[in-house]
Amino acid sequence: MMPWVGTSSAGQFACATASQRTLKDLRIKRKGQPVFVLGHVLSRKAQEATFEAFNDRLAVVRFSDEALVGYEPRELLLPTEIDEQAVPYFEIRSCRSCELLFPLTIEELESDPEPEQCPDCTSSSTEHTG
Repeated sequence: MMPWVGTSSAGQFACATASQRTLKDLRIKRKGQPVFVLGHVLSRKAQEATFEAFNDRLAVVRFSDEALVGYEPRELLLPTEIDEQAVPYFEIRSCRSCELLFPLTIEELESDPEPEQCPDCTSSSTEHTG
């Protein structure tokens, strides 16, 4: 059995920001952090879960039916917003260019128009245009 690496359970849960959109992006991972699963288990794809701990290099997440599954941290998207009752909201969009899913930040959700490309495609297209 692989050892579980401890995580912090103190403090606030993270929401998507311009520089932090996946669990991999976070410096401090908190037990209970809400995430949206992109990963490799088709029966669990596009479901919400909560981060539990790290088992070797995988992030172990818990689903509402108590199932535990390990994912690469980059396969776990952060919520766009967490309301006053601690309910996470996920605004997930598909990139117009590469078709990868990405979470909107609260600023992007409220902007008009919303971004149509993921940050990677947006940055590479701006590099080419100037």
